Amino acid sequence: MAQKKRIDYIDYLKGLTILWVVWYHTSHPEFVDYPPTMPMFFFLSGIFFKPYPLLEFIKKKINTLLIPFAFFYVVYYIYLILQWSIHNPLSSFDFSCFWGIFRLYKSTESFPVNPPLWFICALINQQFLIYFLVKANLKRVAIGISALLISLFGVFYFYDVKAPFMISRCMPYFIFYSMGYLTGRHILSLIDVEHGIKTSRQLGLCGLTVFILCWFIKSAYNLNHFLGALVSYAEIFVNDLSSKVFL
Repeated sequence: MAQKKRIDYIDYLKGLTILWVVWYHTSHPEFVDYPPTMPMFFFLSGIFFKPYPLLEFIKKKINTLLIPFAFFYVVYYIYLILQWSIHNPLSSFDFSCFWGIFRLYKSTESFPVNPPLWFICALINQQFLIYFLVKANLKRVAIGISALLISLFGVFYFYDVKAPFMISRCMPYFIFYSMGYLTGRHILSLIDVEHGIKTSRQLGLCGLTVFILCWFIKSAYNLNHFLGALVSYAEIFVNDLSSKVFL
């Protein structure tokens, strides 16, 4: 059976976004203190989303997300125990922190065990959200509008509400995953055509232009929270687009 052909530059970009997040959460010089590129990671992940039949979809999520999550959660939990036992009596360790995964969290609160695993929760939440939107037989425009409304609801109302499995923290990113699913393959097809280099440069310049326009609007006008969020979403989206086509 022929192997599926991978798109190298997408893998490179995903790797870059992961390394960027790791860099941002470690000690580093202030002059390279750029924010993490989670929106780009979610956009790139959304490109390859496929709405399989429900049982097959659940099985794939268990294999590709839940099992890795459980593995790294348990390994890090064991590491915490060993690290604690070096300088402290083992009986004083808070073994109950293992069950922190089932607590309710809001905004940027994280698991007491292996906090970066929140992004796997984000992928799980976003993939099930987009799955049910697609299976509802909504048109692509309706899916995009629904995703935007869900994300805005997450920004304005749900972000500071305690909820299981990081749903509050993940919801504002849903628009990026959805846009990856809705537009990502079309963008890739434009880049990969015969005159792909020229096309990608045009896309990149358009994205850069819109990015500068959004930055000017945010700087020159006192926008209310709703309009500010819309402009910010557009700014991040075109910034990610420019990064993809130029890199």
